[in-house]
Parts: sequence; structure tokens; C-alpha cells
Amino acid sequence: MATTAQRVRRDQADTANRTRTRSTWLPTGRAVVGAVLVATAAAAVLITHRAASQPPTTRFVVVTRELQAGQAVGADDLGTVAAELPADVSAVAEQDAERLVGRVARTRLEPMDLLRPDDLHEAGRFTTPDSTEVAIELPPAAALLDTVEVGDLVDVLSTDPNGEGTTTVARGVRVSAVQGDDDDGIGASGTVRVRLGVDDAAIAEALVDAAVRTELTLTLPRSGTGGGTP
Repeated sequence: MATTAQRVRRDQADTANRTRTRSTWLPTGRAVVGAVLVATAAAAVLITHRAASQPPTTRFVVVTRELQAGQAVGADDLGTVAAELPADVSAVAEQDAERLVGRVARTRLEPMDLLRPDDLHEAGRFTTPDSTEVAIELPPAAALLDTVEVGDLVDVLSTDPNGEGTTTVARGVRVSAVQGDDDDGIGASGTVRVRLGVDDAAIAEALVDAAVRTELTLTLPRSGTGGGTP
């Protein structure tokens, strides 16, 4: 028969065993943190998967039919597609599509080609078939600085420095650029560089010859006049 002291020691041993058993089921602080990390990682994987499986929403301009180099772009030649482009690929965004109408293709473009900014000439350049560009340098007043803009039609007058008078070299030629050496109107030498688009080689030759031998001046013709002939 167990004595009172033995029963007390046995009861204390049973209590200690039950305490150890219960404590093994409690998660440690490290386990709790690990569970949180696992749950966070799983959520990140789910978000990444959803993002990858969703279609792109940014739209870019494409050509809907073949365009040859030198061909003007019409509204019917353009469409848009939704795409996710690499960071190093540049393309014209959908909101800029209207600005492309009337510009001229630099190179041949195939249907569904993404339009890049350099695929088309700037507005006002090579707008007529077989046109040629001629660049001339003029004093600001002779270039009608702050008056003439890209796309304007101008007449080009030639004044002989020897007193032979002034003649018209070209009528109704289109201005495709106005800039100075600093790209801000007036160049370092006080001149303005004007780029003109002319209809044929004969007018280009006349302009170049007059630029070398005489003083050139631009004038704005009356609306509806000008034929592009020397």
C-alpha cells in the first residue's frame, strides 16, 4: 500500500507529463512566422499568375495594308492592337494615331506592322509624288521668321546683288522645316535654315543655283496662287 508521500510524488509526475504533452502541440514563434511567410508567398504567386493571364490593355497603331515608301498615310491605312511591348521597343500609341494621317512612309510597311516614330516623315514633307527637298539659309527677315510655319506654301524670290533686279525662282513650294543651328529658330550665324519641298528636279536646281549666286527671300503668296514652277 502506497504511502501518502508516494501518492503525492506520483500525482506530481502525472501532472508534469500532462503539461509536457500539451506544450508539444503549441506552435513556437518561429513556426508562426513561417506560416505567415508561406501564406504571403502563396498570395504573391496567385497575384503574379492573375497578372500574367490578363490580356494587355495598352493599344498601339499598326498598318492595316501595305504602304510603299513615299506613300501618304490615310485614315483607312491605320488600325490599333493591344500589346505588351518590351521596354526597348518604341511604337506609336493609339492616342497619337490622328497625327499620322497625311504623313509619308519612309520605307515599305507591311500589314500589321507596328508603327514606330521613325517610320514616317514629319508632317509637311514629301506630300506630293516625286518631290525633292532643298535646304537654304536665309536671314531671319528674308525667311519670314515667326510668320512662316511648316506646311505653308511660299514663293522664293531671287535678288541679284549686282543690280540686275529681282525674279521669282519658285512659286508655291511647301515649307517642310524651319530651324537654326540651335534648333530654336535663329542659328549661331544669325541665319535661319529653311527646308523646301519642290515638285521636280528643275525647280530644285534653280533654287540651289540662286542660293549660290543671289540673295533669296521668301514671300507668302495670296491664297490660291502659286504653281510650283520657276
